[in-house]
Amino acid sequence: MEEPVKVILWSTPRSLSTVLTKCLSFVPHSLIWYEPFVGAMRYGCDARYTRSEEDIDVKYDVPAGVGYEAKYTDYLWYKHQLEADFREKEVVFVKANSYAITTRYDAIPDGYKHSFLIRHPLKVLASWKKGIYQNDKDGPYDAFSLSSLPESRVPSGYFFKEMYDLYQHIKDNYDSDPVVLDGDDLAMNPGTVLKAYCNAMGIPYTDDLLQWNPGYEIIQKWQVSRELLHFDFLKQMKTALSSSKFCKPSRSKEATTADLCKADLHCLDYCMPYYAKLRMGRLRKSRKCKEMG
Repeated sequence: MEEPVKVILWSTPRSLSTVLTKCLSFVPHSLIWYEPFVGAMRYGCDARYTRSEEDIDVKYDVPAGVGYEAKYTDYLWYKHQLEADFREKEVVFVKANSYAITTRYDAIPDGYKHSFLIRHPLKVLASWKKGIYQNDKDGPYDAFSLSSLPESRVPSGYFFKEMYDLYQHIKDNYDSDPVVLDGDDLAMNPGTVLKAYCNAMGIPYTDDLLQWNPGYEIIQKWQVSRELLHFDFLKQMKTALSSSKFCKPSRSKEATTADLCKADLHCLDYCMPYYAKLRMGRLRKSRKCKEMG
């Protein structure tokens, strides 16, 4: 059998990356790795930010046999696993948050096509802030500031500098023209954008990928750490996992600067230049999305 198509999607949080991953899980003969480097960063033997057993929210039951134990892994273990022979598969798709590989570029696996998923920083920061807020520990929400949090909760570059630095590293060392797509473009025009992305990455595309089963069962086929599933995955990703298609965002639910406290506005200003640079090259390999600019 031929070597499979091997793709990494580097993303910021809250960028529709889980919805896209669920969608591509229905590509025939595919294998999905979900956040391997988050597993290393938070739970592995060489974790940058450790969590105690008490920190892990275990109220979400993970079925037996689903996932692996990240506490026995490290960054280079993931590199080795991702470089394995997957000849029985046609597509290997890796969904990875870009901030989790910071300082560990040596763990980037060989043999992959690289792509980047971005979304407007206002939406990313507002959604991340809501997701990590803890009523009993963080005080009043109006005074809860991203800029005051440790790197274990928000990286120093607020996700976008980490992504831009990785993007430049990939361009310099792996692919001079990596594919970039914007989650907002995907939500607004999924038929055109998803097809363009699949064509650019070599993933087989059919219109059947535009709708899928709404349940959580698909994660049983993913390579994902049990620690991640226990901690906050099923809580934060509830909407994405229960999805059955890409949906245009409701205007009434769109993030505004009111969703960030005054102290967070400089975080937004800090991110915007990186986002703008990345967005300039979105889906550059496609010539079929002229309306996207």
